[in-house]
Amino acid sequence: MAFSLANFFSPLTLRRWKGFFRQKRAWVGLIGFSFVFIISMTAEVWSNSRPILIKYQGNWYFPAAVNYSAAKFGVTDSFVVDYRELAQKEGVWAVFPPNPWDPLEQTSEVMAKPSAMHWLGTDSLGRDVTARLIYGTRVSLSYGLMFWLLSFLIGVTVGCVQGYFAGNMDFYTERLKELIEILPFLSVVILVNGLMKSDSFWVTLMVVVLFSWAGVSSQLRAQVLSIRNREYCEAARAAGAGHRRIIFTHILPNAITPILTLTPFAVSGGIATLAILDYLGFGLSPPTPSLGELLQQGRTYIQNAVWLLITPTVALSWMLISINLIGESLREAFDPRR
Repeated sequence: MAFSLANFFSPLTLRRWKGFFRQKRAWVGLIGFSFVFIISMTAEVWSNSRPILIKYQGNWYFPAAVNYSAAKFGVTDSFVVDYRELAQKEGVWAVFPPNPWDPLEQTSEVMAKPSAMHWLGTDSLGRDVTARLIYGTRVSLSYGLMFWLLSFLIGVTVGCVQGYFAGNMDFYTERLKELIEILPFLSVVILVNGLMKSDSFWVTLMVVVLFSWAGVSSQLRAQVLSIRNREYCEAARAAGAGHRRIIFTHILPNAITPILTLTPFAVSGGIATLAILDYLGFGLSPPTPSLGELLQQGRTYIQNAVWLLITPTVALSWMLISINLIGESLREAFDPRR
């Protein structure tokens, strides 16, 4: 049997997706986001102090993707391989990334201007800005995507249970959401990081998600409340369908579409939140590459090293604009009034 999208999506959904792809701004956003996503997620290929491929004593190795022991390359006085020095030996052939610098590698060239050696210059510790920008973008995108996934998973689950069962479940959950909404977000982040003596990726992410699922939950709750007593749900109950079947077969497919249009805005919100926390010094711990950290350095050294401010600003703006263009196109295409 031939594959057909019509077997998986309703005619209305297919028509909406066609409307999405007909919009020029949707393609601008998709191309811009795809470029950033591919470059950042394959960062080791574009910026790394280790070669992508090296031939040593007739054997092929891939140091950019695999951590090899120093002994494998004949190094006995160190646990770390200096691949640049190794590549200069006779009989060794290596292919390095276009930007041969690691984001954590410190050089003697502190606050160096953009040059052929360091495309976007170096920061206050002599680290290559290009490398930190690429890897910092990957951290930001990963954070934004994980933020969206976790906040929507919690929000959709709670909102669906609230709207479907209503009653006391709905009442007490609404009170919990009200409590979460009145707590000062930044103060809690600082308090949790201080108590746990950690400002790691996952700790920061979970604290932010704690404050972010309530909005998604409220929107899905409203959708489920408007659907739960419609004719097809009543018919399913009369036919003996259980709660699980009614929720996953009849309610969620009809309630989730408006929520999915918020996905790009949730991702951009997560990216912006991490950048703000890092800029204020309450985000990820050094020396993790971070757009917010580069912004903070750019503000500090704006008189002497303006490139430190320009590069993360352009990268962050590019990401947020691309994602928001996708979000605006989705919102227009899936607008129920159209």
